[in-house]
Amino acid sequence: MPELPEVETVRRQLDRAIRGAMVKEVVVRFGDRLQPSPARFKRLMRGRTVISVERRAKLLRLRLSGGWNLFVHLKMTGRLLLKRSGSIPTKHTHLVFRLSGRRELHWEDVRKFGYMKALPDAQAETWLAGQDFGPEPLRTGFTWRSFAMCLRNHPKAQIKPLLLRQDCIAGIGNIYATEALWSARIHPLRRVERLSDKDLRRLHRAVTSVLRRAVKAGGTSADDYLDIFGEEGGFVPQLKVYGREGRKCRRCRGLLRKMRIGGRGTVICPTCQKKG
Repeated sequence: MPELPEVETVRRQLDRAIRGAMVKEVVVRFGDRLQPSPARFKRLMRGRTVISVERRAKLLRLRLSGGWNLFVHLKMTGRLLLKRSGSIPTKHTHLVFRLSGRRELHWEDVRKFGYMKALPDAQAETWLAGQDFGPEPLRTGFTWRSFAMCLRNHPKAQIKPLLLRQDCIAGIGNIYATEALWSARIHPLRRVERLSDKDLRRLHRAVTSVLRRAVKAGGTSADDYLDIFGEEGGFVPQLKVYGREGRKCRRCRGLLRKMRIGGRGTVICPTCQKKG
């Protein structure tokens, strides 16, 4: 699933590429993941101009002229691809926005978990607040103390599943939680009540560092992720543990091991990350 760095990369690219573009037409091929209905969705989008592209957690928000908003969640395998006018859609293309400037924005989703939701300004803020997203880890106010306060509201929780909760910290997923915990030398099954201030300071630095570096690299293409130009993210060579089970730890040279936590694969270094 695209996480904060991948969605932020897409946001930045879209904001540069289609800000000011007008939606001339919408071609719907599969409409079951659209809100409202495909016919109404097409009518609402036609003729509107893209004012800006924003992000909250893993959610994209396109602000449109006339007081409308388009929310896009890519979920597991979603992609937004900017193409030339007349490009042939793939079998996984759900929808095509035909834009001014002889361009098209194609929404592809192999597993069909993503969605697009159009809302007027009057409803958009209420709906967004109802998603109950936690603080953004790359914003200025995300200090180690605010981070620690959020985590310590759940003293019995294991740290890895807690990092993945979007109501605790927005945007972190399996890749970057795995990387941050390795960097901070914290076992993913450690309970929050067993983490010291020193541990939490170290984890806060690890979270913000890995996210910033991943954004700078354009995200991680470990699975299906591509940016809007069809290019892979460049962060894979910087991964320390994710996807490297059975190989040597880049810190202690011990053997990395894969385990499952909450149904998700997690790679750890048993030497560096003591359960304790």
